[in-house]
Amino acid sequence: MFNRPTRLARRLAAETPVVVMGRGHSGTRVVAWAIQKLGIRMGATEDVPTGDVQDRRFSRAIKRIAAATLEEPPTRPPRPRYVRALQRAVRRYLQWLDAASDPWGWKFPETYLIPHYVVAAFPQARYVHVIRDGRDLAFKRHLTDDPRRRLGHRLLRHVGALDMPHHLQAALSWEFQVRRFEDFRAHTSARVYTIAFESLCRNPVDTMDGVCRFLDVPMTDLCRQYLTDKINPAKVGQYRFAAPRQIAEVESLIGPTLSQLGHTPR
Repeated sequence: MFNRPTRLARRLAAETPVVVMGRGHSGTRVVAWAIQKLGIRMGATEDVPTGDVQDRRFSRAIKRIAAATLEEPPTRPPRPRYVRALQRAVRRYLQWLDAASDPWGWKFPETYLIPHYVVAAFPQARYVHVIRDGRDLAFKRHLTDDPRRRLGHRLLRHVGALDMPHHLQAALSWEFQVRRFEDFRAHTSARVYTIAFESLCRNPVDTMDGVCRFLDVPMTDLCRQYLTDKINPAKVGQYRFAAPRQIAEVESLIGPTLSQLGHTPR
């Protein structure tokens, strides 16, 4: 039996949230703060520097949906129960945010795993996608490569990395998430603007000017000052400080994906 969209579903379908997409530690924190300083309410608070949305009920809902749907291809029609769960979580988030008619959005890295659910709830959403050299991510720690966490354990089990050393777990976690989002992009008309973390570090204002054009908002002095103060070009290529043997292992494991994204293994 055909189910008509609920009033909540119709309301959210008309919204145009800005959603920052990217694997944790890809530079999504800086981008979320920069966007918030453009006047778009992202749910971040000054006392928590990560830039993550600080409505914990909302972020927990995202993690639950990600864990429950991890093995679904992002090209498969999303399951209605989880679309509804996301809609209810967003309704509470908007009450928490008290955004009224203000432009709004969020950044929470686990959202990267459920783009097909986000687009089902928000067909007019705009995605700012941040991509970073996977070798850098291989030597950082995140919930999605932590086997002690429910979501991390499921993801690492799914990619066959549970018994690998951490730098390989993190590399495969990065690769899985990047390829998952690229599969989504190839089968959707969603509005996505991709920026490279390396470009953001080397040319922060020019890179954010592109984001401003995509979002159709003017650059602000507050955002420009934030970029000037907070961007650290030394963060490009941090993997070079790791052991050469481990770097070679990472490049051997995810080399084709690195090359596809313009990060040619040595």
